[in-house]
Amino acid sequence: MQPKKILIVEDEGVVALSLQAVLNKMGYMVVGIAITGNEAIRMVTDLHPDVILMDIHIKGDKDGIQTTAKINEVSDVPVIYLTAYADDETVSRALKTRSHSYLVKPYNPRELYSNIEFAIYKRRLKDRIGTHRENLEMLLTKIPDTGIIFDTNGKVVYLNSAAETLTGWKSDELIGRNVFDILNISVSQVDDVMDDSLLRTLALGAINYLPPVATIQTKGGKTRRVNLKTGLVKDDSGEHKFIVILLKEYAVANLEPISLKK
Repeated sequence: MQPKKILIVEDEGVVALSLQAVLNKMGYMVVGIAITGNEAIRMVTDLHPDVILMDIHIKGDKDGIQTTAKINEVSDVPVIYLTAYADDETVSRALKTRSHSYLVKPYNPRELYSNIEFAIYKRRLKDRIGTHRENLEMLLTKIPDTGIIFDTNGKVVYLNSAAETLTGWKSDELIGRNVFDILNISVSQVDDVMDDSLLRTLALGAINYLPPVATIQTKGGKTRRVNLKTGLVKDDSGEHKFIVILLKEYAVANLEPISLKK
């Protein structure tokens, strides 16, 4: 089995080498020691560590907290702050990043080991389970229903093959475009009972009330009546950042839509 890889970000050479020796005894492989934030960011991309041990006061134009924020943008590798600073302002800044934990020097080796193992376990568990959106996208590839996921600004982030067939639009043509502008989702004029359990999706900017019976316009300009269900999708932080709509076509033609768009 490959040893778990650790990246150390520490500008004090003696401290870094001492930490490396401790980690080696624990069975970890130290893949690099960075002394600046920019060096750490580059090493994350090149070396793909399993965990980063991050000091906060380091050399260069970025401290450890700023470096962690940048790393969060390009990688989900867990960061454990290992620092001598525990003042309220520093801790408050650190909490705003997606760090795994915050250990104060001098550290307890056993505590360090348990934090590293738990950080690796949580990341691997997430990789197996996937995010809410990733799981939903996987599900949508396996069902016959038309499925479209868009963000709270109405921009499409995913559609399955059934959605391509129903709408006439290919995935690469719709991704990033506003779902309401392209499909012209509108209330059907048929006297269907509105099932509130099927929902009011929310009052989020461009997202309007989506009825259970609606009409859409395909790429070719054809109007189709559909049964429509909506739901909220969480992102990694647990916040509702996406919306999914499932559509099934009804065999009714010549419907005049009433636009829902603002």
